[in-house]
Amino acid sequence: MTAFAHLRSLQRSMVMVLAVRALLHAVTIAVGLLAIMRVSALPRWTLVVVVFAGVCALVLVASRLLALRSLSRIALWVEERNPALRYALVTVADGIQSPMLDAQALGTPWWTHERDAVLRSLSAPAIVAAITVSIALWLPTYSLSGGSGVTASVAGGRASERVRDVLATVHVVVSPPLYAGRGPTSADDPASVEALVGSAITVSGRGDASRVTATADSATRSVAPRGDGWSVALTMPAHPAIMRLHSDAGRDRLIVLAPIADATPVVTLLVPARDTIVVRAVGAYALRAQLRDDIGLRDAAFELVVSSGTGENFTFRTTTIARTVLAGRTDGVLEARLSLDSLALKPGDILQLRAVARDANNVTGPGMGSSETRSLRVARADEYDSVSVDAAPPPEAEGQVLSQRMLIELAEALVKQRRTLARSALIRESQRIADEQRKLRKRVGDVVFQRLGADPLSEEGSDAPAPGKLTPEEVLKRADGVTGAGAGSVMDVEGDETPILAINKPLLEAFNAMWDAGRALEVGEPTKALPPMRIALAAIQRARQAERIYLRGRPSAVIVDVAKARLSGRDKGVASIRERRDVVDPIIRRRSATFERVTALIARSPDAAADSLLMMRVDALGDSPQLASALDEAAKVLRQHDSAAITLVWARVRRTLGGAPESRAGVAPWLGAP
Repeated sequence: MTAFAHLRSLQRSMVMVLAVRALLHAVTIAVGLLAIMRVSALPRWTLVVVVFAGVCALVLVASRLLALRSLSRIALWVEERNPALRYALVTVADGIQSPMLDAQALGTPWWTHERDAVLRSLSAPAIVAAITVSIALWLPTYSLSGGSGVTASVAGGRASERVRDVLATVHVVVSPPLYAGRGPTSADDPASVEALVGSAITVSGRGDASRVTATADSATRSVAPRGDGWSVALTMPAHPAIMRLHSDAGRDRLIVLAPIADATPVVTLLVPARDTIVVRAVGAYALRAQLRDDIGLRDAAFELVVSSGTGENFTFRTTTIARTVLAGRTDGVLEARLSLDSLALKPGDILQLRAVARDANNVTGPGMGSSETRSLRVARADEYDSVSVDAAPPPEAEGQVLSQRMLIELAEALVKQRRTLARSALIRESQRIADEQRKLRKRVGDVVFQRLGADPLSEEGSDAPAPGKLTPEEVLKRADGVTGAGAGSVMDVEGDETPILAINKPLLEAFNAMWDAGRALEVGEPTKALPPMRIALAAIQRARQAERIYLRGRPSAVIVDVAKARLSGRDKGVASIRERRDVVDPIIRRRSATFERVTALIARSPDAAADSLLMMRVDALGDSPQLASALDEAAKVLRQHDSAAITLVWARVRRTLGGAPESRAGVAPWLGAP
């Protein structure tokens, strides 16, 4: 066999080996991409990418076959590996025939070694292809759908066996609490579940339970086998949450848990319609109330409270009448007739009544609703005076006496407990009483200086320093500032005491005594504070007993001379017109930014965009139910891949994020074309 014939045989072997290598590379790339689809659950259209990648790999490797058409290149490759040929084989490849050249080219058995080397080059691509195919066959499932549930798998080495993706179809059953009296409901592949708080939720699907993990509100939930599938049981929480289902193939499903709170009953008292004052409490008193509830009422009744007494001595009686069992009705009317004789009301007694209703909620309740409180008062005999006057406002001294007496009792109780209290606790409690004493002292000072026509004291809520004790001269100085004249010209009366001091002297004494008591309490000395506190109480009682004011007739109205007051101001400036700037809520700004990111995500991954919308819905359920509803609809449209409806739901979400449209006065609505 000549050297030229051996060279032609090596050329044919190299072409065959290179074609096989191209095929192995294409198979490796295609099967590897299919394995990636298997894990990522990519949609069906990605098969085109797999086929295109395999064809590209095949063409790229097969392009090297063009170089094998030249025998001279093959001869040079052999000469490079066998230098002893001394270019004899290259000369033969060029078509020169000579016995000496042929003998020199056949002097070394190069054709056997090179053919073996070419065949050995197939081992690495064959091993890689075998490993890739084995991994692809070992994976349990691969998906050819975009989340719609159409799946195929190769398991146990049997390519013909078909099983379903464990998250292909999710079935949800909701069982409301027993008190609601409603039957269970079910749904397939829901984006969200709306149910009463405490409802039992069962999420199930087909497939091996060991391949599914579930979390709800960041807490792991157990997945139990159920027939030929799996199931997860949980209870509807009180706050919105996300349930995440994850399969071992890398697929996730999100379900929003949207709780519905059971509303409390709404009670409206129809009769009596207003408060009443009677001379004698006799006869029957009609009661009537309207009841409503979103699920069902359990019972309702009228509650009565009778208060008797005057001053600081009061007694209370509480009773319930006309209790009615409503047995789950959503609305009703509660009626009763109250015998006032049975209550034995005396003059000065007050009857307070209201209607209450409770629902049957035994999960988060029961919820109780109540109506407005109406009062019926029996008039006292001293209320009917023969003098017809307008009632004066209640004197401040009444509240001051009660408050000062309460502070004295607190200080006395603290003195009794001082042996058992630590020093820090004693100072803390003493300072708390001092704060209350300071507030009461300010009220007394306001009364003193308001009688002078001056401004109230700025002891609280102001940067002005708190005044200490006040002398009569300081009081007269304030009176002088109010009247605009000297104290001597105003106080033209007999005696050493002016009219202003005569009126305010007891309150001024109480004001100064409260100052001494507050200083002692501030340093934790309640024992030293008690004497001035009692002095202040006695002074307030003297002011209460000494002063009685009756207003005979109505005070005259202050008449303003509008013509004289018009254009009398000194302000010559011209204010500029400013545009009103809308205040952007930071929550709305954050949600709008998130929605813009979701909009950009639609083109790349609609399923990921739907999951992001569901996360936004959980955040909006508490304060923006309209936005939550729009987000739920948008997520459903994305899950269904309905491209025609995406534009409409997206516009609705944008309008809801921007708030309700504003209607401006003066612009008539469009009534259509004429």
